[in-house]
Amino acid sequence: MGFLAKNASGKAREVHKEEVLHLTEAKQTFTIKDVDTDPVLSLLRDFSAPVKFEFERGDDELAFLMGNDTDSFNRWEAGQQLFSRAILANVKLFQTKGEAAMTVDQALVAAYKSTLIDKSLDKSLCAYALQTPTLSTMAEEMETVDPDALVAARTFTRKHIAQQLRAELLQVYKDNTLPVEPFRNDKEAIGMRRLKNTCLAYLAELEDDETIALLEKQAMESTCMTDLASAANSLSSIKCAARDNVMSHFYEKHAKGNDLILCKWLTIGASASTDDALERANTLLAHPDFSLKNPNKCRSVVLSFASNMKPFHKPDGSGYKWLADRILDIDKINPQVAAKLTSKLSSFRRFDNARQALMKEQLQRIKDFVGVSKDTYEIAMRSLTTV
Repeated sequence: MGFLAKNASGKAREVHKEEVLHLTEAKQTFTIKDVDTDPVLSLLRDFSAPVKFEFERGDDELAFLMGNDTDSFNRWEAGQQLFSRAILANVKLFQTKGEAAMTVDQALVAAYKSTLIDKSLDKSLCAYALQTPTLSTMAEEMETVDPDALVAARTFTRKHIAQQLRAELLQVYKDNTLPVEPFRNDKEAIGMRRLKNTCLAYLAELEDDETIALLEKQAMESTCMTDLASAANSLSSIKCAARDNVMSHFYEKHAKGNDLILCKWLTIGASASTDDALERANTLLAHPDFSLKNPNKCRSVVLSFASNMKPFHKPDGSGYKWLADRILDIDKINPQVAAKLTSKLSSFRRFDNARQALMKEQLQRIKDFVGVSKDTYEIAMRSLTTV
């Protein structure tokens, strides 16, 4: 356990030496002496205990730890909690008052900036600390998942940070851009690419001409798959000519004739959160290099689209029907893959009543389909009957 407080410059200072407390009873009291101010506690430092614990913290404490904690994991953990609170608060505002009511506390922006410009941090750890929780992670915290509100809230939060810290994000991006040659794959270079691409993903939320040009330039000039895939992924949800240019370049120069890279290209295409995502997924299914008989290619498109929260969960149920159609096609070829895909409909109880009914309808259709495999039937049947 660490005992931290702000120094004169607002950074963390240790107000007491780190302590290891041994919990051996159901209820214990510890007395820490010689502490000159109320400390902010940094708990379970250095992975000292592999447990989950409940500890109430205010946003100010979390912001302080996110921006200053000397334990890298706890810094990341505080940031994830703070991001989660901000995003879930915006979910409620979106649901009750509309998109215009969403906001982001300045304390989160300040904590983010403190981490972003801290050059003493390991670059990989810094990149992880700056990343917002994934949509699937956030969905686990919601009693009833609202895909539209969740995507809108997460996007708004990331875009607000990008707007407030555009200059800093661009500077860190430039500072961590390596020369094309000679290619480096050491720890520092990996961390630099990770941090650079994290900054680029935030800037992509702005969807302005300067950022789109930066994304296209990185993708077209990169000789590193990490940089190419990161730029393509950030561009994939932006409707612009650069997106099509990059995806075409990606395929022609790297994915064509290489199934491993092709699967990455397919995944990026099927994961794009756009209004025409379903049509784009169908285009990938019709691509001459795609085959339902190849499990990796199949997962790259079908599973990726089924994990694409907003398009898959469209209120009209078109995403659910599309998945069920694919499952029944795949079931004739590979029942194990089909059964795995069927489980994407199993969480229907976590959604609103309308989506529940639409998902159940497709599960029932799969279950009742004449000739369906035992593997797929069991998943569909168990999904419908398990409470």
